Amino acid sequence: MPDPVEVAIESALLNRAIAFAAAQSPALTISLPNIAFTPPPDKTASGSTVIYGKWLKATFLPAPTLGLGVSSNSTNQLYGLLQIDVFHGIGAGEYAPGRIASAILSYFKFETVVTKDGFSAKVWKQPYRSALMTKDAWTQIPVTIPYVCFAPNPA
Repeated sequence: MPDPVEVAIESALLNRAIAFAAAQSPALTISLPNIAFTPPPDKTASGSTVIYGKWLKATFLPAPTLGLGVSSNSTNQLYGLLQIDVFHGIGAGEYAPGRIASAILSYFKFETVVTKDGFSAKVWKQPYRSALMTKDAWTQIPVTIPYVCFAPNPA
């Protein structure tokens, strides 16, 4: 049984985020909504070399649905944001997490389309990254990906 449009959009976007994380060398771990997750250590030592931990956190942020017509059979516009936060151990500078954030921007570039169960969501605005923040032992760079999907009512 196919998922309803709201679930299909979330699943398609999160699956693309998972594919991005897996395609990195080495692969990045990714925290997904409502799934247990333990981040890697912020840093480990290998002899005199410090290896900084890194991981991603995906958050699906839908906005209210917009009905585009008066009829109950009109099209709905579903839109919102997928946010992927890049976490990196403190001490590596801003370039290391910035490179990962930039790679996410390329992977979800403007007009990227993801599809699931007959519904397609499109990156309808240029994704963007925010400033580096620090929390506990981690630096964090949020990457925001705006999406839109048009679906019949009821979908």
